[in-house]
Amino acid sequence: MRVEIILFVLLSIDQSLASEWTCTTHKNSLNRILLPNDRIPEQCTITVEYQNHQQEKQVCIAHTLIITSLPPPSLSSNYTMQTFKLNSCQLSTLAQLPFSLPSSVERLDLSSNSLSTFLLAFPLPSNLKYLDLDNNPDLIEINFGNHRVQQHLIGLSLRHNKRIQLSSLPPHLTYLDLTDCDILQSSILPLLISLTKLTHLSLANNQLESLPLIINENIQLEYLNVSNNRLTFIEDRWLHQQLRVLDLRSNQIQSLEFLQNKFKITPTLNQTSIYTDENQ
Repeated sequence: MRVEIILFVLLSIDQSLASEWTCTTHKNSLNRILLPNDRIPEQCTITVEYQNHQQEKQVCIAHTLIITSLPPPSLSSNYTMQTFKLNSCQLSTLAQLPFSLPSSVERLDLSSNSLSTFLLAFPLPSNLKYLDLDNNPDLIEINFGNHRVQQHLIGLSLRHNKRIQLSSLPPHLTYLDLTDCDILQSSILPLLISLTKLTHLSLANNQLESLPLIINENIQLEYLNVSNNRLTFIEDRWLHQQLRVLDLRSNQIQSLEFLQNKFKITPTLNQTSIYTDENQ
């Protein structure tokens, strides 16, 4: 009788936790990199994604910060948590997170909240690869923690944060999105020089009149978006032979002759997709 009571209590607890979450399973899901997303949830949405070795994904969603536990993954398929998203929940401090996250989490998305500062340190996972802090209008300061934490971070998105002030960037970034961050000729641009592994860079929708003249020759960008700025010219050093996408729309560039000359010197740039205004 006592054993039955204990089992009943455990089942009741499990059902109460499950009722906070809606979970679905997806077969053979592809592991996508951090990508910008302009679809902002209208209500507080917490999304947890588990994945197993067979690339099967379990996605669980809740709509309130008032939850006591993470959703239990499928015990039969060896799932581990890889992605945690908390969007449009008016999160103002990391102390409001209702639970700690396991070390297996590689993607953290806290976009569309009210963060003013962010510290990449415990209790956040130390093995994070991708961090999304888009649409936090009060966000000013970011501390990326010690070197051990920084060395894993390769993707960073800070879109639509107009008050952001950066004193450093993780050195191993391959993906950086600073779209609509009200960058003028700020101290952010010199930080790009040290990002020797960077392949994807967006500086769109800012007020840039020029790009840094000095750029590390080891930086081999494959994607560069500088649309909606005040650029009149781009230095040759930004046009590497690995470049595959170049977006120059809505600038003050009068002629693309400098690009044509670069194509003659670097024939592989003929494979680059270039987006410009029609009158250019």
